[in-house]
Amino acid sequence: MRSQSIFRLFKFHTYKIICTLLTAFTVLPQLSGQENWEEINNAEGIRVFTKKVAGSDFKAFKSTAVIKADVASFVALILDVESLENWGYKLKRTKLLERSGDTLQVYFAEAKAPFPYSNRYGTYRNIFKWDPIDRQLRIEIQLLNDASYEDEGLVLLTGEGYWEATVLPGGDLSVVFEMHIDPGKGIPGWLSNLFADESPFETMRSVKAELLKQKYQDKRYDFLTN
Repeated sequence: MRSQSIFRLFKFHTYKIICTLLTAFTVLPQLSGQENWEEINNAEGIRVFTKKVAGSDFKAFKSTAVIKADVASFVALILDVESLENWGYKLKRTKLLERSGDTLQVYFAEAKAPFPYSNRYGTYRNIFKWDPIDRQLRIEIQLLNDASYEDEGLVLLTGEGYWEATVLPGGDLSVVFEMHIDPGKGIPGWLSNLFADESPFETMRSVKAELLKQKYQDKRYDFLTN
């Protein structure tokens, strides 16, 4: 009887060890993936990171900053497609294509490319999601497979990313901007990666300035429930 009890106890502890090891091996790859970001710039309260992406020659980039603004002002800024050229990095023109309430929009944007490359364009879909518990806004950025503008000599961008704005205890916003973009034919990965810090840094710096404008103040959106 005692030997059976010892055997059962041994099995129980062995089971716990196996479960612990399985959990560790499941979580560790996820954590290691999150730790692959390399900080390449830290100035004006803006931090910029890049990381390699499996199967791609082009690095992902991310910028972070704490901004003195409320979350409704941030929503208003992203919804103001007509003014996107004021803060979107090297944008030449933009056009709103579709909007559904305050939580989904699709727009076209053309970005300038340096000579001798053709300008790039993307058809972007934004999906707005608000987490009232964490007080966090997430805006998905999806680049759609839309060849409508290739006849104009433009090259289609592909990729995805997001904006994330979390309300801090003092009322400021902790903002994250992350993207992984393939600029399309003609531009090699090594060249694109050399300037991977410019877009996230300049975009975040321009966003900080734009959010001070009066037209983005005192906004209200139904989906931003407390």
